[in-house]
Order: sequence, then structure tokens, then C-alpha cells
Amino acid sequence: MGPLRIPDGIWADLVDDARWAPSPHNLQSWLVRVRGPTDAELLYDPARALPQTDPLGRFVTVGLGVFVESLALAAASRGLALAVTYEGARIDAGARRPAPFAGLSLAPADVGEPLPVSLLRERRTSRLPYDGRAVPERVLEELRTLARSGGHELRWSSDRTLVNEILALNEETLFFDMTDATARREVGRWLRFSAAEAAQRGDGFSPAALGFPGPLLNLFFRAHRLAELPGVRDAVHGLYRRTMRGTPTIAWLQGPFEQPEDWLATGRLLQRLWLTLTKHGVRLHPFGSIVTNADANACAHELLDLRPAPEAGTFWLAARLGYGAEPPRSHRLETEQLLVP
Repeated sequence: MGPLRIPDGIWADLVDDARWAPSPHNLQSWLVRVRGPTDAELLYDPARALPQTDPLGRFVTVGLGVFVESLALAAASRGLALAVTYEGARIDAGARRPAPFAGLSLAPADVGEPLPVSLLRERRTSRLPYDGRAVPERVLEELRTLARSGGHELRWSSDRTLVNEILALNEETLFFDMTDATARREVGRWLRFSAAEAAQRGDGFSPAALGFPGPLLNLFFRAHRLAELPGVRDAVHGLYRRTMRGTPTIAWLQGPFEQPEDWLATGRLLQRLWLTLTKHGVRLHPFGSIVTNADANACAHELLDLRPAPEAGTFWLAARLGYGAEPPRSHRLETEQLLVP
């Protein structure tokens, strides 16, 4: 094999593809510093961390893993393999400036990539109603095989009673968590209350992405006492409940999730699972509150008959799966904003 030829601007091209990766609250905590034609450094932006609701940086690290896997897929589409050097760096939300997280390097690829790079832009989070069609068992089995290749166990159910119980648990927990003023302030930082604001900022959740009118979001996060009035509260819950209609299947994952290395690897696996669903036209909507709220987590363990950790691994994801209309795309930061000197 001859010397590796790297096109000029390859890292900008890779970041331009990978920037469509999902992240908690659409934080986009990643930055890339190019060190040379084949080498770069992945950094995290502490201003885009969640010190109150994710104090260990677990899910921000998962997001970085999703971004890394997206870079790897973008590299593979160009005949390159991405190597990642990670030495256990942790997210420090108190850092004053972007901090190094992992090393990145490119080399000739010696294996093919089954997932096309176009999936990076096609993938969406769907908070819209689904149409009730069941997800085929062959697709779910493909996901289970993929999860097991990373040491995780994927399970699912289309039992109507269980699906409804998990949907109700998610709704109850999501709104309960938002009664906490600290959590509401931190999450509220990443809410955009109009389409224009979302487009201008390039991050966070837009009203369209959440399926909620901007004025109602503004009321809920900035005048929460008014949002808790019985009539308003019922309207908000009713609107949210309508977005859950037609959900045929819930799925959940357990696996290694104790150390930063696990969180990074979990993010890489999550992106491959999500892109595989996208390949089959299946929508995914993760339920984060069920995992992060201790009481809801315990309830989910009982409802889903989860095996106890550590032997079965940590319960780290619950999601609804199904088919439906194409959801709106959340905005992203521009490539130039993610490349730092």
C-alpha cells in the first residue's frame, strides 16, 4: 500500500457530516482542533455541559461518543479509518475554556462500512405521533445483535399495557422533574422559544422539534406557577400526550455504564443503533427522564423486569420506536464554529 493521501480540508469535511449527531438537549458539546493532515484533537466545551442535571458528565460523554462515531462513519465513506485515543478524561463543567478529551487520527480503511454516510443527515429525533405500525421483528433482532456486539442487551415490547405504562411513567417523570427550579433553569437554557431564535442560535430545542408552541414553552419555563394552574396544566399534559399517539413499541438497553470509557463506547453504539433504525425508516424518541430520575428508574426496573446491576449492566436507555411523518430537523452549529485553532 502506498503512502496515505489525505485531501486538503478533510477534517472540515468530516466535521461537516458529523455535526448532525444528536446530543442531550442539542448541546453539541464537541469541538475539533486540527493538528495535521491525519491528526486532530477532540475537545469538549464546558459551557455546553449540564452541571446540575448531569453532574458526572455521563450523558455529555455519551454525546461525544455519538459524535466520534459520526466522524468515523464520515471517514469510512472516504476510505479512511478513524482511530480514537482516549485516556479517561472527564467532563469538568467548571473549566474556563474548552478542554482536551481524546486524540483522533486517520489511516487507510481495511474494512467496509455497511452504513452509508447519508444516514447522518437523514437521522432525526421524532417527538411526533406515530402511525401505529409495528416495527418488524427482523429489524429489532438486527438491533439486538448489534447491541450484543458492544456488550449490551437490547429488549423490547409491543404489549399495549406495558407500552402505555412506560408512556405514562415518562410523562409523569418529565413534568415532575420540571417542578425543580434548578433543573428547569438548566434545561431552559437550551430551549428556543421561536423558529427565528432556534435558527439564529443553531442549538437547543426549537418549538417545532419539541412539538410545542413557543408561547406555551415560554410560559412553562419562565412563568412556571402560571403553567401549574389546573386548566393550563391539563392543556400542557394533553398536548404532550397527543405526541405519544400511535406508539407501537418500546425498547430499552442495559450494559456497561460505570466509567467514562463505558459512556464514550455507549455513545458510539447508540449512534450505530439509531442509524440502523434510520436505514429501515424507523423513528426513535429517547426517554431520558426515566433513566435519570431515581424513583422512575426504580419503577422502570419493576415494569420492564430489568435484571439487577452489575451483572446485567446499567439501564441507560428507554425509547419509543415506530413509524410516522418526517420530523423537523433541529438546527446545528456551523462547521466553522466547531473547528478551533
